[in-house]
Amino acid sequence: MTACGGGSGESSGVGTTTPLTPEIATSTSPVAKSAAAWSVVGGRGGDSSMVAVVGDVVLTPRSTAVVALDRKSGKELWHREHSGGDYNSYRISGPLVVLVDKPQNSSGPYLFEVVEVASGSTLWQASADEVTVFDKAVYTADCPKSDGRSEQCVTMRRDLRDGKATWTAPVTGKVSDAEIEGSSQQANTERPYVAFSVPSSPSDIRWTLLETATGTVLPVRAENHAWHEIAVENSLIVTDNSDVRGEGRCPVLLEAFDGPSGTKKYSTKVNSGRRKDGECEHSLGPTPSDGFTGNGSRVAVVSDEGAVRLLDLVDGNVTWTSEIKGTALDADDRSLLISEHADQGSLTLVDMATGQRKWSVADPGFIGYPSERTTSVLGDRIVVGGQVAVGKNSTPPVTIVYDRETGRELSKYDGVLAGAGADWVAIGRHDGQKGVLEFHA
Repeated sequence: MTACGGGSGESSGVGTTTPLTPEIATSTSPVAKSAAAWSVVGGRGGDSSMVAVVGDVVLTPRSTAVVALDRKSGKELWHREHSGGDYNSYRISGPLVVLVDKPQNSSGPYLFEVVEVASGSTLWQASADEVTVFDKAVYTADCPKSDGRSEQCVTMRRDLRDGKATWTAPVTGKVSDAEIEGSSQQANTERPYVAFSVPSSPSDIRWTLLETATGTVLPVRAENHAWHEIAVENSLIVTDNSDVRGEGRCPVLLEAFDGPSGTKKYSTKVNSGRRKDGECEHSLGPTPSDGFTGNGSRVAVVSDEGAVRLLDLVDGNVTWTSEIKGTALDADDRSLLISEHADQGSLTLVDMATGQRKWSVADPGFIGYPSERTTSVLGDRIVVGGQVAVGKNSTPPVTIVYDRETGRELSKYDGVLAGAGADWVAIGRHDGQKGVLEFHA
């Protein structure tokens, strides 16, 4: 990743990417109800890559760079070029951002750097075969063979601020990146333990817990189902999202093991949601690649009758079962957003503490699978973006902002939901052949 702009400690090799020119919006798209504070030409348009705000800086991904813009004006402050490969991401922790770049068409390592967002200065940078980012640390794994199997990897915890190794020696295996949270670019919270894979045989792995402060691997060992694994307090949770079909609606097996003793604490079958076409979603997160939808230790699941319920992973007990049938899309500590079907349908917001309905709105008209909705549950607003059918052959993207308390529609924008916060929304759209990013605050 090449550094462009910023203060001392930048990467070598200054790039030549042309800065994005801010363009004050004089008009908005036909569907929009409010003018953008500013817009920039050069955005990715129909790409739903997530934009984020850190203080007075807007971070926005591009096809070959991550760009930092001034929140008030849209003026470019700094940017970092990347390879444009299949995996380019960033995670935010307080005033810092970790930029991760996987070289395009390459089996080489990930390149990453930790940057102060306000100044654009690089604190440190490195490369590794596997990179997992938490709010206080970056876990790097080096794997001698290109297939990245856990039994061939050694992992080290590095302090986020200076990159210094926490333990005296790396440990064999690698860290799970499953998470319980809503949709954002924020780094996962690092807990006292993380789920960790270790070799069981030359061709097999098992899951365990890794103590983050010491690098100690706990006695627990759980079978690898190739789905999601996560640490909750001192327990290891593993899922089998492709459990035997026909038992219940869309069965997902959850197993919990005590880390220090290795004994099984509980085993329970829950359900994922169903798409409108009747197919199982096979996921407790908004997409099969995501871990879970929920907050803290509580995750949203579906009962055999199709109702959304909240399950506490600490003890496997149901906190509440809602009257609402459907699939959870997003959550924070206050609310859970439920969709009638996993891929489309009416929307309902329920209270996270009780499961009681706060409001429901009719199906906004988003088309279903394989299209995906993008959501944000933050501050006083609920934001949902997706594609809507207009005529027989047109499915333009639309973003809708609802009042969190009442469900009243506040704004509607013609374009992709590229990011949202408590008091802002970023919209990606196309203007002719150009991609445009609009910032609404």
